[in-house]
Amino acid sequence: MDEVLVTGGSGHLGTDVVRLLLERGDRVRVLSRTPRAGADVRTVEGDLATGRGIREAVSGVRAIVHAATLSPAARRGHFLPVDFVTSPPDVDVHGTRQLLDEAQRAGVEHFLHVSIVGVQQSKVPYLRRKAEAENIVRSAAVPWTIVPATPFYWLLARFHDHMRKQRLWIAPSNLRMQPGDSAEFAPYVVESLGTGPAGDRPCFAGPEVLSQADIARQYQAARDVHHRILEFPLPGFAIGAGGPQTCTDGRLGTTTWAQWLAKH
Repeated sequence: MDEVLVTGGSGHLGTDVVRLLLERGDRVRVLSRTPRAGADVRTVEGDLATGRGIREAVSGVRAIVHAATLSPAARRGHFLPVDFVTSPPDVDVHGTRQLLDEAQRAGVEHFLHVSIVGVQQSKVPYLRRKAEAENIVRSAAVPWTIVPATPFYWLLARFHDHMRKQRLWIAPSNLRMQPGDSAEFAPYVVESLGTGPAGDRPCFAGPEVLSQADIARQYQAARDVHHRILEFPLPGFAIGAGGPQTCTDGRLGTTTWAQWLAKH
């Protein structure tokens, strides 16, 4: 059996990746700030933001799935003005670099990096950090794979859950995205790990391209929420600053936004 390290192993995607790796017979190690319950996975207590525990976590593993990231807006479920000015580099930039340095030192054979569609074109600070991380991976000596995905349904739900307090919802009519289910992305990640280092892999997305208004209306219908949705077009420079959020020619999931909402 091979041993695989998963960063972000307690998150939505990481939990599914860990489960699938165990099902296929791998031994799994997780780098986490808090111990993971259960004897099926070895937890190495550490923190990518500080570097604590990284060397111990990497030592002796064959491959790494780097799914950890830090988006303050995603954590809190809404944007603040500061999110459009800066984003912390601790995990996505410094943590990725140190993880790769230790991976090279330990002789890791495959570094799989989970990324986001469109980061190289985006001007949003958090996505710029993800672009920096991609560039670090591409320049590393460790054999690598980058697998990007569009935003996940659970993240959209978190943002819309927060919006339920608002009587008026603002929805850009010309901002289109193709969100997907992280549970359907996880098998693609594990498949890509099994394929071996392959550089940039095709992107992953859900089966539908939706406007922000479509996303809001379907959320309200599923949650029995009845707030006014004000649609307006964003200027072209604002659309361009976000980068592309669709992936029509990649790996597509089958679960729609409405179906995901009905199940969650």
